[in-house]
Amino acid sequence: LASLSELQVGHFPSLQELNAAKNCIDLLHIPSFLFKLHVLDLRANCITKINKEDLDNLRDANTSNLSLILSHNSINSIDAGAFRFVTLQLLHLRGCFSHEDIMKASLNAISGLRVQKLLIGQYRNSPTNVHFQENLLEGLCGLEVEELTITGLYIRSTNTFFDCMENITSLRFIHTNLYQFSHESIASNMQKFELKNSAIVKTPFYIISELKHLKELRVTNNKRLTNIDYSLQTLDKLEFLDLSNNNIMMQSCCDESIPGKSLKHLNFSYNSYIGLRSYFLNMPHLLSLDLSHSKVDSVGQFPIFMTLYNLNYLDLSYTSCHFVIHCSFCGLFNLVDLRVPHTTFAPDILASVFQNLSSLRLLDMESCGLESLPNEMFGHLKRLQVLNLSKNKLMELPASVLLSLFALQHLNIRSNNIQGLSNDTIQVLSKSLEKVDLSGNPYDCSCTQEQFLTWVRELSIKNPNFSSHLECKTPEHLQGSLLRDVNLKCSWTLIYITMLLSVVIVVLLLLVYHFYLKNSFLYLCFCHRGYKKSATEKTYDAFVIHSSLDEEWVREELLPELEGGDPSFQLCVHYRNFEAGKLILENIFYNGICCSRNALVLLSPNFMESKWCSFEFRLALFWRFLEDECGIILILLEPIREDQLKHMYVLKKYLSSKTYLKWDKNDKEKEVFWKRLRKALTQSRKVDVPL
Repeated sequence: LASLSELQVGHFPSLQELNAAKNCIDLLHIPSFLFKLHVLDLRANCITKINKEDLDNLRDANTSNLSLILSHNSINSIDAGAFRFVTLQLLHLRGCFSHEDIMKASLNAISGLRVQKLLIGQYRNSPTNVHFQENLLEGLCGLEVEELTITGLYIRSTNTFFDCMENITSLRFIHTNLYQFSHESIASNMQKFELKNSAIVKTPFYIISELKHLKELRVTNNKRLTNIDYSLQTLDKLEFLDLSNNNIMMQSCCDESIPGKSLKHLNFSYNSYIGLRSYFLNMPHLLSLDLSHSKVDSVGQFPIFMTLYNLNYLDLSYTSCHFVIHCSFCGLFNLVDLRVPHTTFAPDILASVFQNLSSLRLLDMESCGLESLPNEMFGHLKRLQVLNLSKNKLMELPASVLLSLFALQHLNIRSNNIQGLSNDTIQVLSKSLEKVDLSGNPYDCSCTQEQFLTWVRELSIKNPNFSSHLECKTPEHLQGSLLRDVNLKCSWTLIYITMLLSVVIVVLLLLVYHFYLKNSFLYLCFCHRGYKKSATEKTYDAFVIHSSLDEEWVREELLPELEGGDPSFQLCVHYRNFEAGKLILENIFYNGICCSRNALVLLSPNFMESKWCSFEFRLALFWRFLEDECGIILILLEPIREDQLKHMYVLKKYLSSKTYLKWDKNDKEKEVFWKRLRKALTQSRKVDVPL
């Protein structure tokens, strides 16, 4: 094809995309019958020069939706003003210029072009390299361009790179090194910045931090990037931060270096190590958090997500987290999508670990090592629509586990150890599920699974793909057969006799070993009781939750009265009893709340302004709710304004339903105060239960 005029496509009025790549077209003349195109691909043709008259018919045409792709054309020159008054959606000039002088002259020649997206630079396998020189991009000053993509340039030290980018709102660098940029002041309205597949060792945050209007920042696929040593706190409008697919090792995320005031999306996936030490206290608007395929700490050991009330997407896939506390996901009331493949859960928390995720729609637990499912595991997930339990070690799927999942549509139990499904489970699965994946399990095709096999055959008639990967494992003569092809003739009389004989044998064995089993059982019960008793011993009578600004009252009033009086009470206060070197949360949770019979909450205006006080109070409430081991005693040191209470709804509700103590400097009132407080602490000594 030597010319676009040769095409007879005028009778295709709805044509939107035309691929004319790798032809012999040497002139950029676009006939009027192609003006309605959305994409015109002319890459790898023979266009070496763009004449002004070639584009005359575009100047008055409405081509604002047209994407013109000219990559891999060896363009040597462009007439000055050739693109003046031309409007395009995209102009693709990658791999078009063999030398930086040709690129500089061509960018100056397209002055007057109005384009949404402009892409310039070289391909990685290009035989020629284009090196950046001063004022190389000065032609951008004559363009109206919103998004600029630069690829494959060799950029050396420069002070003029951003001179003509004041009105650009999106800037992308791909396979381009920015490390040698000078520290220059940038006046820019840029809202998006991307740095991808670069050889940088350190991100040029000294440049990025100058982009005060930045809302989206992507620094991805830079395998030599290992740390973030520059604060982004000046980017207070940043909403989207993607640092995925690097080799970042971050010891403490995300307090000092990451801006959280406006942040809505945070992606740290596919990095080396992300240390979560600040508990996201300053990210109230965060909607999505992706930590997948990165090594992380603290997750599952402490309730670090408690302040992320608005989070609706959390991906912890392939992080190897081990969840050991019931409150692993506490605070995530609005979470919709939770992905935890290749993590593990302590068996004793499975019944309650998801209980506060009432908004959840998708739960992915692939390869979590699950051997059984407690009946209460999904009891609070009334809105769950997609459940993935594939590649675990489940031997059965009880109907009682699924009964509360009223909205469930997709269920995946592929590649477990399930031999068949009970009649009750079959009834549940037959009600409302749109898709069920049962493949890859070692199914038993004996008469004990006759009802299950019948159900599979019936579904196979409606949907042949349903059973295409369901194969028999046992008995041996049916191994490898598809379940839908198995047609058993079962003699239930013989089966009942066999079952009866099995019951008789079991009863006889129980009688023979009666005394041995009984004595062993009593011994185990005794050992367990002793362990439970030692595990619940309390070191302190109360853990004091207070603001550091109220520490003087604690030192001068509370401690002398309670620890120096008769009887004496042992209190846990952070400045004295917390162990040095441990995480703050570990001290609060294990050394404070778990080791104390009560939590003394000292309410004051200082308390209301402290995020840590709010955090400790919520943690005590959750611990009381989950373990029933911590009484809470409220002490009102100073009056609290109503507008302060509005910001702590949980405390406001708690105050309205519980009796609290009020501190008064009057001597008579003091005496009554200490008497009531001592009585409350004395009662909790008698039995370790909440007041």
